Amino acid sequence: MGIRDKLILYRNAEKKCQNCGNPLEFDEMQVGHKKAASKGGRATLKNCVCLCYGCNHRQGTDDWNKFQQKQGKTIQEDNTKKMKNRLEKLGLRELKFLAQKHNIRVKRKIEEGFFETTQKAPSKIQYIKKLAKSISEEEINSVLKEIPPPPQKKRIRRKSSEWSW
Repeated sequence: MGIRDKLILYRNAEKKCQNCGNPLEFDEMQVGHKKAASKGGRATLKNCVCLCYGCNHRQGTDDWNKFQQKQGKTIQEDNTKKMKNRLEKLGLRELKFLAQKHNIRVKRKIEEGFFETTQKAPSKIQYIKKLAKSISEEEINSVLKEIPPPPQKKRIRRKSSEWSW
């Protein structure tokens, strides 16, 4: 991990240890790994955490979740994964309703071509990512009860005289 990545990690952690929350100076910061390098973890921003010396030393080669459990902390990543699995079972219509009910905005995808720029409606995956971070199981259940049934499509019946051969 280079100096630029360390600086990004430090700023994302708001200049604090991501375990104990104590303020850190940049030169005191140590890079911890969610999955230890000795166990196949890579030095990427997604796998790294900003730690003080004491927390990094206590973590050792434990992965981040195990380290958090040893300290009696709840693991937010597991909750987010559970929520994503729950939300994946819903349809796009239900996800849109949940987002609207909780004032969560999901941005359109912008695709740039050589001559034109187009906007695509948000995908199911985008809704799931946004909702999983900010909604609970109870909120999903209560809001799903409020969803109106889908509108029925009207069938147009034609008289046999209207058909032309």
